[in-house]
Amino acid sequence: MWWDPYNLYRSDQFSAFWRKHLEDRERRLLFIVGAGFDPRVMGPAKEIIACGPDAARKCLAIDMSEGYGTDAAASKLGKKNLTGLKTLFPDGRLEVRELVTTDTDGIRDVSRSAAVLFADFETWISDYTDIIVDISALPRLVYLTLLNTLLTHLVKPGSETPLGSAINLHVVYAESAVIDNAIAKFEIDTDLAPIQSLGIRLDEEASLGWPVVWFPVLAEDVLEQLTRIGERTNPDEICPVLPIQSADARRGDNIINALGEFLFDRYDVDIRDILRATEWNPFQLYRSLMQTMARYEDSLKLAGGAKFVLSPLSSKGLSIGCLLAAFEKRATGNRAAVRVGMAHVESRRYEAAKIQSNPKYQLISAWVAGECYSVAAHKKQSEEVQQALVGADAK
Repeated sequence: MWWDPYNLYRSDQFSAFWRKHLEDRERRLLFIVGAGFDPRVMGPAKEIIACGPDAARKCLAIDMSEGYGTDAAASKLGKKNLTGLKTLFPDGRLEVRELVTTDTDGIRDVSRSAAVLFADFETWISDYTDIIVDISALPRLVYLTLLNTLLTHLVKPGSETPLGSAINLHVVYAESAVIDNAIAKFEIDTDLAPIQSLGIRLDEEASLGWPVVWFPVLAEDVLEQLTRIGERTNPDEICPVLPIQSADARRGDNIINALGEFLFDRYDVDIRDILRATEWNPFQLYRSLMQTMARYEDSLKLAGGAKFVLSPLSSKGLSIGCLLAAFEKRATGNRAAVRVGMAHVESRRYEAAKIQSNPKYQLISAWVAGECYSVAAHKKQSEEVQQALVGADAK
């Protein structure tokens, strides 16, 4: 597996990592953030800049006001956040790009529009040593599309170290299930939202008879999304992903209480098929998904193949875990026997009236490509392991 071992830093480790990373050598940072209403917009960037205030930096902020509907509270918070970003990135270092969708397709055009918005990335990406994508205030369709585009450019599947790109790619976010749940979602779309280069064709003739295995990542308020995705994917097997080790110790129980009828009565889910994933650790879910898909791939050989459908409907960290698993499996899987993609239903309107002032969150940084995965880094790690083994033998 590509991301095993992995590099993840949270809470106090977040600041310690960035302080050391920015001290090691001269860095040129590009932040990509959402210019929206989420109160977490400036959290990661503010902390990183404090760790290395002299590091060269620029910010691309995505204005999504044309793509999504909001209420007055959200508009007010959005203006406040934009002012804060201008303070963090003064002297022309902030560039705001507007995400504009077509009138006819609306929300189903968001992913394509996000890809178009950054179609020029190859002309400027090499100007930076580190690309920092802050997904705290970005809608899922936008950050999944953007990260998949960057990973496709940076990762070399046939290389000895596929992730060892010259440019570092970091995913940072301020994790808070409380804030996620306080953002009210309305006007849930009736159809699956296309995700650029991450979708799956369930009606493809070559794989028409293959069993569909669905991995929905659960949250308390996603019954309507689950219902619509289930109706359109018609899964043969379901392996729900239940968040654990959340700030709310009872969150897992609350989710089961909210979705129990859907899971156990409508779809007869076997409790042994439920995957449990630490809410703040995307790499743990990535590993579980890769292992589970490998088992199904082996057991369904007689059926001709398998279709794996991932639906990231919960926290940002778990959504990244789904992305990494889908990305690697699509790049390395046996095309003759495996199809992998995402199925998602998006909301058209968000309201922020229930968001508390000064909410708490946990800062997390996932280093997903770059120098830490290079040949030199792997060699150093192997030497350290060997030294540890020699030391253990000596004892």
